[in-house]
Amino acid sequence: MGGGLAWVLSQGAAVPDSCPVSGIHLDNAWFSYGEHVVLGGATLRLERGESAVVTGANASGKSTLLYVCAGLMPMARGTLRLGDLKVDGLHSAELFRRGIRCGVVFQEGGLVSNMNALANVALPLRYHADVLGLDGAEIERRAKRALDRVRIAESQYYTLPAHLSFGVRKRLALARAIAVEPSFFFFDDPDVGLDPRTAALVHEILCQFRDDPSVTMLVATNRDLLIDRLQVRGLVLRRGVLTDQNDGPHSMWETVAPTAAR
Repeated sequence: MGGGLAWVLSQGAAVPDSCPVSGIHLDNAWFSYGEHVVLGGATLRLERGESAVVTGANASGKSTLLYVCAGLMPMARGTLRLGDLKVDGLHSAELFRRGIRCGVVFQEGGLVSNMNALANVALPLRYHADVLGLDGAEIERRAKRALDRVRIAESQYYTLPAHLSFGVRKRLALARAIAVEPSFFFFDDPDVGLDPRTAALVHEILCQFRDDPSVTMLVATNRDLLIDRLQVRGLVLRRGVLTDQNDGPHSMWETVAPTAAR
């Protein structure tokens, strides 16, 4: 089972609004690939409804940071809270059942290659249909609503990802994340490689999430332009730690020296 499918099956869709939801609190996060330290004491606090864009050089660890914050990659050391729930050690399916709704758009999309566009978007809803109380008709309605929001034509609903353009695949991955009605939204490289029209649509949807007080959003990119487009807080990941882009080291960031995780 590929990484994209594994995520879709483990992530949840909408849960009752009565569940407490605040922001993203990451404290002293350490993560390494072998001897290569990617996160070396990174700390992040985003309150509910706050958005931020993380920039950094290629291979600086932005994607890793994003997936750690989404609870998809376990840290060697550190603490993560999504809302009022301590995530450490909890399977993402359990997070869903306890009120954590995450929508993640992977850098390469993470689409299921042998499922058509509509089936890709419907998959997380179908997987949790028993918990959500959704029948087949409602699942299809919600999936089509998400596809319509990213302006994918009905003629493409039953097309496999391999036969869709890169821009359509990017929008399809976005639709899948939208379909779960997330309270936490994570987007890796949202506009890289897109034509201007598709990029403008992606920016428009990101602005909608930014303006939703119930959604906490974290975006990773190596383009500073996106910070200006979204008018949100800009952060830089450098040598394993986060700093505020404008003010240098910020009081809410721990600047721990990035030595080997232990």
